[in-house]
Amino acid sequence: MMSAGYNPPQRMIYKRSFWPVVVALMLVLPAAHAANWEQPAGDLAKQIAALTGPGSVKLTIRNESSLASGEIPGIRKLLERDLRGFGVVAGGSDSATLIRVTLSENLQGGLWVAEVVEGTETRVTMLPVSLGATVTATGGPSLTLRRTLLMTEPDPVLDAQMFSIGGVQRLVVLEPERIVSYVRNAAVLAPAGTASGNWIEDQHFAIAHTRPFPRDLRGELVAAQDHLFDAYLPGALCSGTTTGVQITVACADSDDPWPIGASQRAFYNAMRDSFTGVLAPGFGMELPPFYQASDIPRPTGTGMLMNGVDGRVMLIENNVLKPVNGGNDWGSDFAVIRSECGSGVQVLVSGSGAAAMGDSLSAYEIAGREAIVVSAPLTVEGAVTAIHAANDGASATVIVRRDAPARYEVWNGSAFCN
Repeated sequence: MMSAGYNPPQRMIYKRSFWPVVVALMLVLPAAHAANWEQPAGDLAKQIAALTGPGSVKLTIRNESSLASGEIPGIRKLLERDLRGFGVVAGGSDSATLIRVTLSENLQGGLWVAEVVEGTETRVTMLPVSLGATVTATGGPSLTLRRTLLMTEPDPVLDAQMFSIGGVQRLVVLEPERIVSYVRNAAVLAPAGTASGNWIEDQHFAIAHTRPFPRDLRGELVAAQDHLFDAYLPGALCSGTTTGVQITVACADSDDPWPIGASQRAFYNAMRDSFTGVLAPGFGMELPPFYQASDIPRPTGTGMLMNGVDGRVMLIENNVLKPVNGGNDWGSDFAVIRSECGSGVQVLVSGSGAAAMGDSLSAYEIAGREAIVVSAPLTVEGAVTAIHAANDGASATVIVRRDAPARYEVWNGSAFCN
């Protein structure tokens, strides 16, 4: 009887106290979980605002991570709020600035990537985040890649370089059958990237050669010491000199090795679309065939970075050939550039694999024998067909082939610090 009389009051006390607690938890837990995104949303907004400055923008968010779809509206609300705090107002559908945010993840955790598209220029920043119960921001990449469209051509482009001749800035473009010089047309306000607008053709020269070029043609423009430039193609060599503000070009058949650094040259195999591995003067060792090579500063002097046709990245340092780890995602083209970020020297690399769905550019640093990615990937609409270090040493010329309609784009790729 005591037990029967005692238990009912206990059950009633339990019912009265339990349900308010449950309701309270149902209200509090989602808010607490949403609050976990406060810090990364604020950090990403700060990085975006540093790229855009104040103004109206169009914001899109795509979820490619394991986050539930119900999380995205809350993240968007936080991001929009924090952007407003920096003077960046999302919601302008007619704005010339587009911000594409992708919530993705990798083996280390979440990775939030923001692409800022303004006209012909695209800049990228990224923020690693934890996808666990407590989300905290970690250190982001040391630099952001930026690309600027120089011009668009219907004909194939192998390389392009900027030169200053008599105080006049010229863009010299290497095509399969000719070399074209453009001057900037400051009098015409046309969309950037049109040869008939910002650049006008000033001179062109046919490339004389007796042997047919291979189907997969490569070429490179290299600044020379005693004249303006040399243009290397399989079985042909052209030299450009200046006469006043004009250019003179002379071409001839040649099997001379191509320069791949300050003191090394490499023999090109046109049948294989790669270098044979034979260098002059060489390092006193047998090298495998490779697609590209470049000098790169090292703690003990200057090394040489090479991209083998077998997909391996190699480093020659102190006359020793060493494999470099972390280059599995590298494409066949890269360029070594200098910046004020990180170690001061980065490698701008194209993506690997088929480019049917688009290509990408990424920046790496070589620490010891490790290739460490230091930027978010910059999406490229099309296929990267060539990357060459620019004459300024701080940027690279990037050639992109696009379809429908078929055209070639000449971009300048550079890096700036976050």
